[in-house]
Amino acid sequence: MTRTSIIVGVLVCMTGCEAEIEAVQTSKEDILPIDATPLAGAKVTAPEVALCESGRAYVGFGGQQLTQDRKEADVGLERARTKPFAALQTEYVRVLGNTPELLAQSESTFGLTPARWYPRTDPNAVSLYQAYRIAFQGCLTLTSQPTQYAQLPTIDTARTECTTWAKKFWGRTAMGPELEACANVIGIYSTSETSVRRRWAHGCASVLTASDFLTF
Repeated sequence: MTRTSIIVGVLVCMTGCEAEIEAVQTSKEDILPIDATPLAGAKVTAPEVALCESGRAYVGFGGQQLTQDRKEADVGLERARTKPFAALQTEYVRVLGNTPELLAQSESTFGLTPARWYPRTDPNAVSLYQAYRIAFQGCLTLTSQPTQYAQLPTIDTARTECTTWAKKFWGRTAMGPELEACANVIGIYSTSETSVRRRWAHGCASVLTASDFLTF
C-alpha cells in the first residue's frame, strides 16, 4: 500500500463533505431571488428557513421554562456524523460481501463503546488510516475474482468502476470531482503497484474511505 494512495483516499473522503458544508452555510439572505427588485418603500423579508421541531417545553418548580436557553439550529447541522464501530462492522460486510480480517481487531482504534451507551465518534488521522487499511483489505478480496480486475485499467474503465462503487457504497451517484479523484487513484497514483488487482483495490478503498460511507 503506497503513502500517496492513502493520502488521496483521505482527500476523496474530504470531498464528500464540501456540498453539505456549503448547504448548511446558506443564509436567509442568500436564498433571495437574484432578479428580485423591491418596489420603492416596500419591506423586503427573506423566506423562512425550515427548522426542525423545537420539541416539548418543560416548566421547572420555580415556574421557569427549562428550555428557554435552547438555541435553534439550521437544518443539516446534525448530518455527517461518523458511524460508530458497531455500525461499520456490518456496513463493510454489506457492501463488500466479505469480512476484512482487520475489522475484528480495530474496535479500539475507532473508540471503545461503553455498555448501554451510544457515544458520538470523532474521526482522527489514526482511525482514517485504519479505515483505509480495512477498506483496502476488503477491496483486495473483492477484486480477486472478477475478470475485469485482471485487466490493466485505463481512465475510462476506472471511471466506470468508480461509478459503480460510489452507487453501491454511498447510495448516490458520484459528482465529477469525486469520480475523477477515484479514477486517478487507479490510473495514475497507484502505478507503482506491480499487481493490477491491487491498483483496482486502491481505487475501491478510496471510495470506501469517503465521508459518504463513514458517516450517516
